[in-house]
Amino acid sequence: MPIRTATLADATLLSELASTTMREAFGPPYNTAELVEEYIQSSISPAILDDELADPNSIFFIVELADKTPIGYAKLRRTKPPRQMTSEFRQIGKAIEIQRIYLVQTQVGQGQGRLLMDYCLNWARQAGYIAVWLGVWERNERALAFYQKMGFERIGFHYFQFGSERQRDFWLQKQL
Repeated sequence: MPIRTATLADATLLSELASTTMREAFGPPYNTAELVEEYIQSSISPAILDDELADPNSIFFIVELADKTPIGYAKLRRTKPPRQMTSEFRQIGKAIEIQRIYLVQTQVGQGQGRLLMDYCLNWARQAGYIAVWLGVWERNERALAFYQKMGFERIGFHYFQFGSERQRDFWLQKQL
């Protein structure tokens, strides 16, 4: 299963993939379709993805089937870690955020999520990071179970603006 680094030319592809995975992961029955569409328009449009791809603090990986069909993606972002992380990891350059990691629903549960996560963790190690962190919706039980299997530990929470609704996410971290 090929995984490649996204380029500026991938903005539309990533927007479409992100929109699909967002609808599948967070649409009804978890949230209303209207709320999900509101989030998509405000956060993962092609123009927004174009800006994110151009940001030197962001890196995207796209996972594809052998025939080049995209089935998932991840976004890592160099940013200030949450205050709940220990000072060792909050030091500049020591931790990186896995801001997004999604697969299309037909591929969930087949091992591709683990491969994509391992790819992100290996990339972070090779880049010199000693920890990764991420936020996950408190009601996303499948993702929480996956992250626990991958060795992530809960360190706190924050509020996330999902469209017009404020939702609570857990902060999780993993030492590399």
